Amino acid sequence: MKTLLDLGKLIDSLERKCGIKLPREVTEVYLDRDHGLLFIRFSEPDEQEVGEPLCTRTLVTLFTEEKTGKITALEIIGISDLIKELSEDRE
Repeated sequence: MKTLLDLGKLIDSLERKCGIKLPREVTEVYLDRDHGLLFIRFSEPDEQEVGEPLCTRTLVTLFTEEKTGKITALEIIGISDLIKELSEDRE
């Protein structure tokens, strides 16, 4: 079964769950269905990026510029698991 992924809804749900504010402008999206990987680029970093996990059971890494803290990207490993996790939170 094929389903469409609503990035806006996904970002909203992550914001609510983790208490963060994510950018709305997206410059790049990469989906690897075979590995369940979704990468969302909000902006190119001007400086070195660092990643830290978000407060989800599914592995979601938030990338920020090391010096400024500006959010630059999200990487989700197990996108189907995350969608299920976020939908359970809404119930």
